[in-house]
Amino acid sequence: MASLDKTEIISKQPVCPLCNTRGKKVLRRTVENLCPGIRLEDGPYYLCLSPACNIGYYTSSGQVIPKDRLKVPIWFKEESPVPVCYCQQVTDEEIWKHVAVDKCCSTLEDIQKHTGANTGCRCVETNPAGT
Repeated sequence: MASLDKTEIISKQPVCPLCNTRGKKVLRRTVENLCPGIRLEDGPYYLCLSPACNIGYYTSSGQVIPKDRLKVPIWFKEESPVPVCYCQQVTDEEIWKHVAVDKCCSTLEDIQKHTGANTGCRCVETNPAGT
């Protein structure tokens, strides 16, 4: 039985056609929810993982969706304030304020209690990474 080489599997994943960076495969449901009004092709979609690239999603057949066509910003492609928790609409600035300014949070549990971050269950629909 032939064994699969991980590098061979990874190399077959499509790269962003603009920046040549490997992406993260996301569910079609994620793209449909975050890109209303855009006609989607069949097949898998990938989130471009390059912070400097203007592409949000792409397919292996060449369809690209610019990041500015998404309903929400992609946190690692934008400057603060950016969403940390898309479900509860909590930003990095809000968490910073609770930890460094108000000094009311020192643990993840404190942050969850004060902001609601990471307590939602709609990541597939609201987070560009689908997680």
